[in-house]
Amino acid sequence: MRKYVLAILLSLTSLMLLAGQKSIPDREWAMIRQIAVNYDLTDEQTWLLAGIRKLENGRPGLEFGIGGPMNSGHPSHRYRDGFKSFYVQGAWAAGTVKNHYRGDLKVFGKRYCPADAANWAKKMSSILVRLKGETHQRLPGAKPPKRNINFP
Repeated sequence: MRKYVLAILLSLTSLMLLAGQKSIPDREWAMIRQIAVNYDLTDEQTWLLAGIRKLENGRPGLEFGIGGPMNSGHPSHRYRDGFKSFYVQGAWAAGTVKNHYRGDLKVFGKRYCPADAANWAKKMSSILVRLKGETHQRLPGAKPPKRNINFP
């Protein structure tokens, strides 16, 4: 009984610590919103783009999980500095969302993560619920105007 109570207390403490943390930092939300505006994504597609960022959670050069391993030669791996790579990776992801997402995560998962589409869709669904809960169902920040972001 004592172990059970201790386990519950530890779980509640860790949940309280995590409750104050955002899944996606404000700076990244601002960049995600800019990419979404530049690609004319709907709010639902913007949520998905943010969810992809959270689910893939890659290091610079792989922020949105585009292009497989870092040295695969994929054009989305041009930069590894965090800022440029985030926009390039985000743009590739936004293009995929714009061209292939039709409201069904399972179908889209077959395109975005063909090796494990069902599991990807299940995880994405959970992430979207969490992101929307953190922001009270509203995309954070103001919607920015369209802006060209060009890198050599």
